[in-house]
Amino acid sequence: MFENLLEQDTVKNRLVHDVKTQSLPSSILFFGPAYSGKMTAALELARTLTCANKEASWNCNCRSCRDHRVMNHPYTLLTGGRYFYEEIAASADVFLKNDNQVSRYMFVRNVRKLLKRFDTVLWEGETAKLKKCQAQLTSITDNIELFLPGEELPSEKKTEKLISSLLADCKKLALAVPGSTPINQIRRISTWAHRAGEKKVVILENADHMQEGARNALLKILEEPPSNLHFILVTTRFGAILPTIKSRVRAYGFSRRNRDQSQMVLKRIFKQEESSFQSLREFFLSHHDLNYSQLREQAEFFISSVQKKNVLFHDVIPGSFGKDMFMPFLEELSIQLNLLLKESLQKGINTQITGNLSKWNNKIRNYSMNFEVLNQSHNLLLESLYYEMKG
Repeated sequence: MFENLLEQDTVKNRLVHDVKTQSLPSSILFFGPAYSGKMTAALELARTLTCANKEASWNCNCRSCRDHRVMNHPYTLLTGGRYFYEEIAASADVFLKNDNQVSRYMFVRNVRKLLKRFDTVLWEGETAKLKKCQAQLTSITDNIELFLPGEELPSEKKTEKLISSLLADCKKLALAVPGSTPINQIRRISTWAHRAGEKKVVILENADHMQEGARNALLKILEEPPSNLHFILVTTRFGAILPTIKSRVRAYGFSRRNRDQSQMVLKRIFKQEESSFQSLREFFLSHHDLNYSQLREQAEFFISSVQKKNVLFHDVIPGSFGKDMFMPFLEELSIQLNLLLKESLQKGINTQITGNLSKWNNKIRNYSMNFEVLNQSHNLLLESLYYEMKG
């Protein structure tokens, strides 16, 4: 039980205790920094809750656990966005270097985390919206079956070509995942949850990103949850969760992994024996179509330009700045601002930027919400942020 949740012993022990003593409530919230294992814990808890055996070991051979190991359980729903492509690409690299049962499970599971966002329950009655990505959905669904443990793969060259095609399709499909769970999906989840039958689990990532209507619809379910339903909310921003929602869930906090802990995860899971990555975030970004060093330099240049007179936004951010770079850039901007504050405190210096750090971090969070939830233009948001900080 929870064998694959690494370097989170406190929350792991608490979850094991609550499961074994049957004191786990029907609705819970996992919160903590990105890349801290929240989704790993959520998926493992979903498997544990539906396992036919009390011990719920990872290698349990009950039908429910077999379905969960390949992310194909019919009564588990996943919603919300995440770093799909980077995670899939990283696990594809592991598989190509070492084809074994573990690497196959990881690759298949990461691909199906994406596919699960297109479950028919979530999109019932909205087939027209899926037409643009139907080709990718069909192709990924069919091709990932070939990588299941026990399946015989084609030749090495054909396998590499197949993975390349899968990655291209996954990259396109990930763009179609709603940044926040829309109200229609919450309503369909409610209808689905109230149907009699098997025990059901809903995992909702980025629970803080929902618009007001979706939050209110979710609140109604949490107020009177069906007896056979477990809700697992996941967020990196505990403070952004509505107090009315917090009051109806039990919260489990995940700690930030330090460099040594991240190195251990990289070694155990992603087979990075001698990694130069300072964090899991750096590792996953290395599988994105951007250079992390350039991203950091661009964030540093952005901050330094804010503090200079007569430097226009268009002289700071190139016209080629892509939509897919916006969120990683905002994350890096926040990281560099916090590093600047730490350096300023050590030197006893207070600048316009460090003095307003809390304000700028709040602005960054708000702009990320406007981008993911309201689908506002990334270029306009970034330009607005630049001149607000400059003013």
